[in-house]
Amino acid sequence: MEKVKLEEEIKELLLKGYEGGYWDYKSDYTDCPEDKLMDYICMANNLEGRDAYLIYGVDNDGKIIGIENTSYKRCNTKEINEFLRNKPFAGGYIPLISVDVLSLEGHELDVVTIKNTNKTPYYLTKNYNQTKGKTSKILKAGAIYTRVNDQNTPRELTANIEHTEYLWRKRFGIDMTPSEKLMKLLEDVGDWSETRWDIDRHSYNIHNPEYQINVLESQDAYETLSYFYDDERMLYAPLKLNYLTTTLYETELWYMDMGRCLIPKPEHKYDIEHGVYYYYYYIEKDSLNGKLLPLFAYGKSKCCDRSGREVPVLIFENKEMRVIFERWMEDNLSLKEKYIADLENNAIFQHIKRKEEKNRKVACDVLKVAVTFKFYKDWINEYYGYFYTTCTE
Repeated sequence: MEKVKLEEEIKELLLKGYEGGYWDYKSDYTDCPEDKLMDYICMANNLEGRDAYLIYGVDNDGKIIGIENTSYKRCNTKEINEFLRNKPFAGGYIPLISVDVLSLEGHELDVVTIKNTNKTPYYLTKNYNQTKGKTSKILKAGAIYTRVNDQNTPRELTANIEHTEYLWRKRFGIDMTPSEKLMKLLEDVGDWSETRWDIDRHSYNIHNPEYQINVLESQDAYETLSYFYDDERMLYAPLKLNYLTTTLYETELWYMDMGRCLIPKPEHKYDIEHGVYYYYYYIEKDSLNGKLLPLFAYGKSKCCDRSGREVPVLIFENKEMRVIFERWMEDNLSLKEKYIADLENNAIFQHIKRKEEKNRKVACDVLKVAVTFKFYKDWINEYYGYFYTTCTE
């Protein structure tokens, strides 16, 4: 899905017919290391505050000519990152870069994506000049290079004070709203104070202690998901994320396995029309609870019981991936009977089902949850090429 989105965005940029502040047309590669490094730095320091693109195989007007017949060596993600790794970047911060090959109009394009980060400005601590006899190619130590409209900063200069200030403010999150900054702070689990959520019920960001997470009093609760833990009893408690005295976000903390396993409240989806699937899920990048999960799951984006066995909670990178999964599942409903047969022969699942029947909660249907999880695992295996061990194996 990410590649599909990238292709659509590149098509839109090519239709413009001109270069801009975060995209640059390249008819071919170059063997000049200074030119390559200059492009990477300027794009990493772009003033749009977003991912930037070097599009190889396109002329100056955005017309596709292809890169498949280049006379230079084409670069992949690994090669570019190795090229950057030994450069004298200040603080050791290196631009994050990936390469995708797109097929458009019968030609191949190499799209180099320079990721948007808060590590700006990227700059060198030593002069960089590998091309002998060409001092005009030197990238200067301490110079801040960026991109204004369709032009890179001249090598003999540095960005103006306004643009330099913007890049530093971006690093320190000065221009973010408190809500935006909190979502950013949640991405680094190690920056939050250690706590015992059943006793202390409080954590704060070590570098920004005005950002705090508070758990209120817990009470008994019930969810179908709880049967997949050793002890199906669970509690829930209101969870508040505060900036000083202001509550920015509210959600719930679930104490699964009678408090032995903690997870932020996942979303859930039930197939009302066909009654085929029922699942719990997190969106990693686009949701608050998706960002909170690693904080309670020891740094992992995964839900496990006390023995480390994964429980059936689906993890999606973004909202689009969840939609793709549902479409795939609907296209492969013929697998349902096979999954059910597998579960009927699975001792762990049969134990889970008996717990549900004993409590007379069958209407909530652990079978649908387990079957949907099997669909998910096969989908993951097909789309990403790796296999997770399910909670019912």
